[in-house]
Amino acid sequence: MPEAKSTIKVALMSMKEIEVRNQGIPKYISELYKNSKRIGKKYNVDMEKVYLPYNKFLGDALSFEFGSILSKPNLNSFDIVHVPSGFFIMHGTPKNIKYVTTIHDINPIPVKTKNLKYNLKSKLWRYIALNRGIKFNLDIADAILVNSTQTRKEVLALGVKKDITHVVNHGVDRRFTSFKSNKVFTNKNFSVGYVGSFATNKNISFLISAFSLIIDQNIELNLWGAKTYDYENLVKQAESNKNIKFRGFAPEDKIVEIYDSFDVFVFPSLYEGFGLPILEAQARGLPVIIYKYGKIPKEVRKYCFEAESPEHMAHIIEQLKENGYNEKERKKAMEYSRSFTWEKTAKKTLEVYKKVLTNE
Repeated sequence: MPEAKSTIKVALMSMKEIEVRNQGIPKYISELYKNSKRIGKKYNVDMEKVYLPYNKFLGDALSFEFGSILSKPNLNSFDIVHVPSGFFIMHGTPKNIKYVTTIHDINPIPVKTKNLKYNLKSKLWRYIALNRGIKFNLDIADAILVNSTQTRKEVLALGVKKDITHVVNHGVDRRFTSFKSNKVFTNKNFSVGYVGSFATNKNISFLISAFSLIIDQNIELNLWGAKTYDYENLVKQAESNKNIKFRGFAPEDKIVEIYDSFDVFVFPSLYEGFGLPILEAQARGLPVIIYKYGKIPKEVRKYCFEAESPEHMAHIIEQLKENGYNEKERKKAMEYSRSFTWEKTAKKTLEVYKKVLTNE
């Protein structure tokens, strides 16, 4: 068995232009890097970012692929190259360097829209990211990091070996755990909230249908998210209900404040590779309602209320307003969600790096 080097040098691949978003994959890159640099010495790991050029016209996946071809980054001084998304293809990695990739999700819901532009865009993305990207990465990876047990099961179903597939959960930002939330329920101005996109898999039509069944005029639904292909249809579906408010994009610097403005958080998604907003809401002390039959990892849905139908979701909301959120359950959910930290993500990732090089 070869001995591990005294210091393992890791190239974490990134693109500067996407890091400003600080959400999704860019957030993962940022937190993994920051925490790995902080605790890396303990594991004899030195991580550095290696940037590829970005082209707004091409989008993230194609920019990453063409960037790796055109810029030809010099990776010879590294022991491991880490590609932070299974949708990204990295060309030109030296054969003597170990290849690690992270799979965040593998089976997103196809777009359902009559808009030709978005249909074509969705089909192109699915071909590039799924049919090419995922296949490429799973074929060449020495180690695969997956963000949940659910994603691991999906990856293993594609024939990937168990011993190279490692569950490394994502973390809750420290901003959400900065102080203990003491949310008090009131009978007036009761706010039901959602933060996320309006894409097909988010199942917002289900949520609007549920809210249309609520008679109490003191209950308001606040939907935060950027406009997408389904946005106008959802606005039309909700137009007869004055208590449904579309609030626009949720600024990252206001995100904790937005969560704290809710009494209940709803997340009716049909599919999530992980489902971080659920843990973020619970970390603020909020009850969270999900769609019972949505594919959400077991480690994330553990303390959620699960609605079987729009009628059932409406009933849960009304019961929470009437009776409040059980304090014992609230504390359990809050403590559990706050146990997911980016430091743990980095720690487990660094352990995988060492395992890759020592073949243990």
